[in-house]
Amino acid sequence: MHSYSMEEPLMVRDLQITVTTPTEDTSSKWNKSDRKLWTGLLFIATTLTFAGRTIMPLVAVKVGDEFGWNKEQSGIVLGAFFWGYPFFQIIGGIVSDRIGGDYVLYRATLIWSVIAIITPQVPYYYHTKRGTISAMAFMRFLMGLTQGVHYPSVSSLIGQRVTISHKATTVGIVFSASSCGTLFTGSVGSILLERYNWRIVFYTIGGLGIVQAVILRYFAKRQTKRLNVRELSSNRREKSKVQSKDALKQLLRHRAFWALLVSHSSGVFVFFILVNWFPTYFTESFPDAKSWIFNVIPWIVALPGSIGAGWLADSLIGRKYSVATSRKFIHTLSCLGLAFPLFLIGYSRSFTFSLILAAIALFGQALSNGGTPVNPNDIAPSHAGMVFGIINTVAAVQGFTGTYLAGYILHMTESWSRVFSMAGGVTLLSWLVFVIYGQGTSIID
Repeated sequence: MHSYSMEEPLMVRDLQITVTTPTEDTSSKWNKSDRKLWTGLLFIATTLTFAGRTIMPLVAVKVGDEFGWNKEQSGIVLGAFFWGYPFFQIIGGIVSDRIGGDYVLYRATLIWSVIAIITPQVPYYYHTKRGTISAMAFMRFLMGLTQGVHYPSVSSLIGQRVTISHKATTVGIVFSASSCGTLFTGSVGSILLERYNWRIVFYTIGGLGIVQAVILRYFAKRQTKRLNVRELSSNRREKSKVQSKDALKQLLRHRAFWALLVSHSSGVFVFFILVNWFPTYFTESFPDAKSWIFNVIPWIVALPGSIGAGWLADSLIGRKYSVATSRKFIHTLSCLGLAFPLFLIGYSRSFTFSLILAAIALFGQALSNGGTPVNPNDIAPSHAGMVFGIINTVAAVQGFTGTYLAGYILHMTESWSRVFSMAGGVTLLSWLVFVIYGQGTSIID
């Protein structure tokens, strides 16, 4: 539980800044070595989770050619991930808040990894185009269903185990793994795809996921013994039964929560358009380009953005800027850095220029990990898993909507500029809402 001292004005170079100085119980927090260990474990788990969900975007062209799908039908399969993704978000967050995100995480990792291994064989049981679309869409649905608890459990775990002064950095590092996962699929997956076939990509990433689930289980058990987490979780569980409903009522009445929800879901709307459609954009617009170049380089550039954003956010707080100022500053850098390259890339006729714009856009998107993804821990420290589950549930629907809408626009207009301009406009909406209404202090009593 976090407690906060009274707000005091601080004069910095003739500028009055309101600072909220946090004090907290550190008895259940990770020490430095544990924090480094678990940051690494969560980074790898998130890398593989994103690798698993980006297999289909990588192989969509090959699979579509094999089974005769058009872009709209490919969009249905790609977007099916988000049909399942919302279902366990809130439940996963609440359960993680009560028993620990590590216990939820390793089970979910094991299940989605098995699904990935099974997926390539499923469409061959059907002999019609409709059957193959339905089969692959269902497997994407199951992948989304089981991966839906990942971020709420991670957010809950970081909220429970990381001190305030290290949260943004930890979140920045762990969430940067989304770029690493896409990078892993884009590099290793592209090599496997070119040398072998699309099925081997599923088998490889699914197998690695099973190994990671076993490792997570080992360290979760070890952590239980060292921190006596069961006793702590039991106490939290009893409190949560009483507080969860009241906390939710308070959240729904506060505009800071709605600002976070709109901003986060808008960001996911845009992000998954890029994840799911960038490979197809480059493949179709520049057919002679090597796939590993556009599937790897932009994500390499994006990686330091997430880590740097977390470090910068914590540094601003360390320099006595308010938490809200830190989050909004990072969010501004992120949205502006993402929106303007998107407005330009649809009109580019140069592969090099398009690659640069894609890299800048993904770097800007990665900066967001020092802003809104940390905010659930700011506005609801004891219910971060539940809050992240709620906002990510809405975001999942937006992710599906964006992925499908992009496919529909392409099918009707064959215009990439319209797709990316739409994404840029939604990004600016996210920026305005959070900067105006976002907050950096707890809104739950």
